[in-house]
Amino acid sequence: MKHLAEEWADALEASTYFSVLKRGDRSHDDFWRDFPDYDDLMTLSGYPGPVADRVCSLIPAGSVVLDIGAGTGAFTLPLARTATRVVALDPSPYHLSILERKADAAAFENIECHTGECRDIGPRWSGAVDYAVAAYSMIDPDIFGFLRNMLRAARIGIFLIYGAGPRDPLDEYAFGPRRTADHSYLVRALVEMGYAAEVEFFRRDYLMPFERLKGKYISGRRTEEELRRHLIQSGRLVAQPGKDLVRCTARDALVSVLDTRAAGG
Repeated sequence: MKHLAEEWADALEASTYFSVLKRGDRSHDDFWRDFPDYDDLMTLSGYPGPVADRVCSLIPAGSVVLDIGAGTGAFTLPLARTATRVVALDPSPYHLSILERKADAAAFENIECHTGECRDIGPRWSGAVDYAVAAYSMIDPDIFGFLRNMLRAARIGIFLIYGAGPRDPLDEYAFGPRRTADHSYLVRALVEMGYAAEVEFFRRDYLMPFERLKGKYISGRRTEEELRRHLIQSGRLVAQPGKDLVRCTARDALVSVLDTRAAGG
């Protein structure tokens, strides 16, 4: 029987991002520079949506917050409205440059950007912030190491945002049966480490242009026409003049540890 750490590493294989990095010929920055419409796609999908509002409500005003895998600022920017300081950590200078432009446009002066990953959090970070946030940035096969570093840095609490099931039927149609990483691995890991985790779920319903969505699935075993036919048959394709839209649903899980000192062992 596989250990949780092995299960997590195997499940990550379904991630295109992780697979590209694992090959070793592309860096984080290379990946995101080749994905210039990332922000547009996130906006179309309603991300981050209500889960960001919930995280902000749980972090008291005046806190110091570390945003791990901050990207272009989906959580950093709303957190900066009430935090004394937000430290944005991300391995892509390209994404951080976008975040900095957004921060300047919003006149935020309490955001610090640093290039790096969670694995770069060493002893000097111990208790350096009040809270740590990681949203869809756990692209690390060493999930226990990732969590240990988060817990080391955060004096009070941590918040993990990751996908919750069920898996989109279109993914299974395009790629066949496969194990994918979801929030349950994070909860199980925290429990093994002796922490009590609270879990909340948030749903996003949105319409995504088929032309934007198909790129995610065309690398699977289905053709564009097969994908379109499947969506029509399942009632998810909405025909509009000039473009077809796809009905989509995403479920974000918020996994919270509200007292990082309270490990049971």
